[in-house]
Amino acid sequence: MATIPDEVKKIIGEQRVGFVATADKNGVPNVSPKGSLRPLDDETLSFAVLNSPHTRDNLKANPSVSVLVFDAQGRKGYQLKGKAEVQETGPLFEKTSQGLAKMFPQMPPVQCVVKIKVEEVFEQLSGL
Repeated sequence: MATIPDEVKKIIGEQRVGFVATADKNGVPNVSPKGSLRPLDDETLSFAVLNSPHTRDNLKANPSVSVLVFDAQGRKGYQLKGKAEVQETGPLFEKTSQGLAKMFPQMPPVQCVVKIKVEEVFEQLSGL
């Protein structure tokens, strides 16, 4: 496992959106923004799937995942790679579902929660 740097946690907290890349069992890629991305601890991220059937289905077939978080003002970001676990029941699912429903009652219900064990962290500098 890799430790999620404090700077990454700060970017996640300030930017509120991470981009999650997955691939199906045939290697067909998919990228989806996730506004619910949060660190659970120093080695684990999570996010809710509200309306992303490709993300959910891809991770069930192929748990390899890459997450990009980016600070546009600082022109710096990080890519985190790891293995995902899709949870459709249990304490993390219940806590996330209830919390999002209270904060955003107009949003669709949570389909699942994805828990990512981070294996690698790479700094990404913008060439723009």
